[in-house]
Amino acid sequence: MAKETNFTYLIDLVNPYLPDAENTSVEETVRLIIKQSSNNRFAPMPSSSTLNAYASGGISRTAAKKILKLTNKETSSLEEYFSKIGADQLTAIANKLKKRGVSKNVYRGKVPALLAKLFYDTFDRAANRKNKRKQKIPTKSEDKDIFTKTVSDETFSTVFRQVNASEIDAVRNRNAIHAFVLKPELLPFSYTNLKNLVTSNITSYAIARGVSKTDVIGLQAANLLRKYAKSGIPNNLLGELLAYIFLEHEDNALKLYTRAEILKANRTIDSEGIYLKRDQGKTQLILGASQLNNNLENAINNVVKKIATFDNNRSNETVLATDIVDSSILQTQFGEDKSNAIIKLMAPTETDFEDIASYGIFIGYKFTTKLDLDDCTLEEAKEKCRQAINCDLEQAISRLNIVIQQHHWQKSSFYVYLLPFTNAEQDSHAIMKDLIGE
Repeated sequence: MAKETNFTYLIDLVNPYLPDAENTSVEETVRLIIKQSSNNRFAPMPSSSTLNAYASGGISRTAAKKILKLTNKETSSLEEYFSKIGADQLTAIANKLKKRGVSKNVYRGKVPALLAKLFYDTFDRAANRKNKRKQKIPTKSEDKDIFTKTVSDETFSTVFRQVNASEIDAVRNRNAIHAFVLKPELLPFSYTNLKNLVTSNITSYAIARGVSKTDVIGLQAANLLRKYAKSGIPNNLLGELLAYIFLEHEDNALKLYTRAEILKANRTIDSEGIYLKRDQGKTQLILGASQLNNNLENAINNVVKKIATFDNNRSNETVLATDIVDSSILQTQFGEDKSNAIIKLMAPTETDFEDIASYGIFIGYKFTTKLDLDDCTLEEAKEKCRQAINCDLEQAISRLNIVIQQHHWQKSSFYVYLLPFTNAEQDSHAIMKDLIGE
């Protein structure tokens, strides 16, 4: 019997591949799917926050009913739209569907029709489900404050291009590994736009969610990060910042607090940051970790060593999320009512919260390739650069498969981001020195 899919899984499946996507955000992917499945008749389009909520928790009953009312499986342009995806990408999607057990006989030519059917099946299920859905706290007003991204979307797509996305075979829970490259995809890489993106998000990373980004607050954030860098705690401050940016932007995993953020209160945590991600109707606690190393394999090994030292991985029994998160820090950051709502959200239940902590990992490494990037056209150089990064992705998956099995972490979720630098170690220190001083 074929395995059933849901809207969140399908959005992640097609996310890197839609032909007219302006960026790789799930928000953009949901928008395009709604547009195409309704023959461009769905109006008004839901807000950005609503689209992100659909991506993480499934499409709403109301939206699904509206799509079905505006079109149907026979008149939809969705299959034709999916047929415009590149041949290699269709093959990759087919392989993922086979691996998940959705269809044993799917191949490239069958993918567009199967995708269209799968999406409409999710619309049918959503439209016909009972209206009384089990809702967990927080309340709507609290939800708006707690589950709102602090990372700005505007500049993200001007900085990065996603080269490929895949899964880690050893992981039995939800997971993804993404390979990105800085735009333009040429050596030596330009860091101008990266610096602008980091600068625009330093305050939200270093101080607190929802703080007004005034010039004064920006200076306070820079001062705090200078003290944090001098404390000897971080060895790759840019890596910690980028882990935060990718987790919030790409996976809608939202920051509760970072290690740098609570330094002023003379507190430390073993992970670099603690995040909450809503995923297929559940909520996950994600622990952040990063590594910048010129050697990709060393970077992976070092970040694994870091994760192995986390309190939840040193215990002989499962460590509850409520024991990992410091409630007194939450009260300082969010206030008593909201912090209590967050803690209650993480209380172990049978269906709503993942029992085991997950991991959000950023890995920066030095780009190296034996391909000739000089004696070719501009587009050929970019394509060769992407080919080399695809090889790096395969190397990372192979290594992560081994170490995850060695540490028995198959039940946790992993969200991994790879980014090559011209020189990961030197360039990252230079970038942070330029942004916050010494």
